[in-house]
Amino acid sequence: MFNSLAHWGCMKEHNGRGELMMIDNLVRLRHDLHRIPEFSGKENVTATFLANWLAGCDHHGMVTELGGHGVAVLFDGAEPGETLLFRADMDGVPVADGTEKPYASLHNGFSHACGHDGHMAILCGLAQQLSKEPPVSGRVVLLFQPAEETGTGADAVIKDPRFQGLVPDRVFSLHNLPGSPLGQVCIPGRLFACASLGLDIRLTGTPSHAAWPEHGRSPLPLIHDLLGDESLMGREKDGPFFMATVTHLQLGNPGFGVSPGEAQIQMTLRAEADAYLDYRMTLLKKMVGERAKTSGLQCDVKLMAEFPATPVDRETATAVAGAAEQAGLDVAVLTEPMRWSEDFGWFTQRFPGVMVGLGAGDGPQLHNTDYDFPDDLIRPGVLLFASIVKQFLR
Repeated sequence: MFNSLAHWGCMKEHNGRGELMMIDNLVRLRHDLHRIPEFSGKENVTATFLANWLAGCDHHGMVTELGGHGVAVLFDGAEPGETLLFRADMDGVPVADGTEKPYASLHNGFSHACGHDGHMAILCGLAQQLSKEPPVSGRVVLLFQPAEETGTGADAVIKDPRFQGLVPDRVFSLHNLPGSPLGQVCIPGRLFACASLGLDIRLTGTPSHAAWPEHGRSPLPLIHDLLGDESLMGREKDGPFFMATVTHLQLGNPGFGVSPGEAQIQMTLRAEADAYLDYRMTLLKKMVGERAKTSGLQCDVKLMAEFPATPVDRETATAVAGAAEQAGLDVAVLTEPMRWSEDFGWFTQRFPGVMVGLGAGDGPQLHNTDYDFPDDLIRPGVLLFASIVKQFLR
């Protein structure tokens, strides 16, 4: 299947059926990508697949193994101008594929249930457009970024020394939004997505016979107090948005004869502001450490999966709204940021830009086993990105 990529890479058709052929081409591409989801940071097959496909485009350069398995392809205009970076994420998620489609995931327990296959197909569609109609001025960088789901990929790309030759003036990305009307462009008013981080808490005491639990030091009372403490786990009265979600809890080992002596709790903390998230994380770590010490437990807390908030450059967002309208797309304003997080924030905290939502219509939500990126969303995504290029690089 993958050896045939060169035969249907970038389309160069200019006849009346050109757009239809292009979209059919991109749908086939998405289906092939849907079959091969890969773990964050392990996207070597996907990267090779994309590099082979993009080799059929009339581009002006390609960088591979960027920040891991990232792929960047360049399109230069004839005149000086801004450098625009468009990003799509590459990795899959550890969710079984329950779509029952002919192109379902070939990897058990892993899928593109977040729609990254569709994001990549849209960016490949922009590559097709730029092959036929390069920017008038400036440069367009199309970045296929690894490791979004772990929050490490964007930062790794930016820190790669070769990224210094690609530094953008503005950055753009999109994410499909189930529940919003199909093809609707959702422009964030303040932030696109919240900041989040993971806490891994390990508590170690002393096991004892279940008949004499008082002879040991069990983490259970501390866990009970922690999970019931709204001052730590919940939103402050009249305070900013915050939530803590327990994602994993293990206490001792299965059985009936031992009062447990150790436990592991993993939780995700979310807030709109990075500083407030750091404040709540510090408060929680302090309280857990103090209560563990009082209970005679050892406590080890690690921070994991850190995602910054995804801020918006208002000037750029206004221009993107205009570009969407020029493309004939419906535009709406997101009054509240997404609760989930996006590592594109590593870009928008450094460079002016915006991440927008693209309505995916009714159906399963993200990370659901039945989620399948709508093929009908590819065309609006390509139209939006192509219109943004024309807006800034006339």
